Amino acid sequence: MPFKARALAAALMILCCGGAVGAAAETLNCQGAPSSARLIVTVEDVPSSRGFVVGVLFGPDHARYLVDHQELLHWREPAQAGSTTLCHTVAPGAYELVVYQDANANGRIDKDIFGRPREPYGFSNNIRPLLHRPSLQSTRFTAGPGDTLLHIRLLPP
Repeated sequence: MPFKARALAAALMILCCGGAVGAAAETLNCQGAPSSARLIVTVEDVPSSRGFVVGVLFGPDHARYLVDHQELLHWREPAQAGSTTLCHTVAPGAYELVVYQDANANGRIDKDIFGRPREPYGFSNNIRPLLHRPSLQSTRFTAGPGDTLLHIRLLPP
C-alpha cells in the first residue's frame, strides 16, 4: 500500500476509534440526579465478578468520616473481574471515597472481630492503611464541574 494510502487509513482509524471512545464516555450510565458534574471511578484489581463494587462518598465533616451510615452517597454496580467503573453525579466540592467489593452481596463490608475488612477495599488517592484507618486529609480529593476521574486499586483483605 502506498504511503499516502496508509496515512489516510491510519487517520480514519484514529477518527473512528476516537469518536467511539468519546461516545462511550458520554453514554456512561451515571447514578444520581441529572447533572453536568460527574464522579467517574475506575476500580482496579477487582478479584472476581461476584457481588457488587460499592462506592461510599464522605464529605468534609470529621465526625462522620468512616462512620457507618454517615456517608453522603452510597451506590453500587455489579462487579466485573479486573476493573469495574462506578459513576455518580456530585456537586463540586471536597470529598473522600471508600470503595469495596461486596462479594457476598449482603449490603455491607464484612469485618473481622477487630474491625478489619474481610473483603477487598480501597480509598481515594490509593492510600494504603497500615495499622490504623487513613486520615480524612489523606483521602480527600476535589470534584470540579464536568467529569472528575479517579482510579482506585482494591487492596486484599
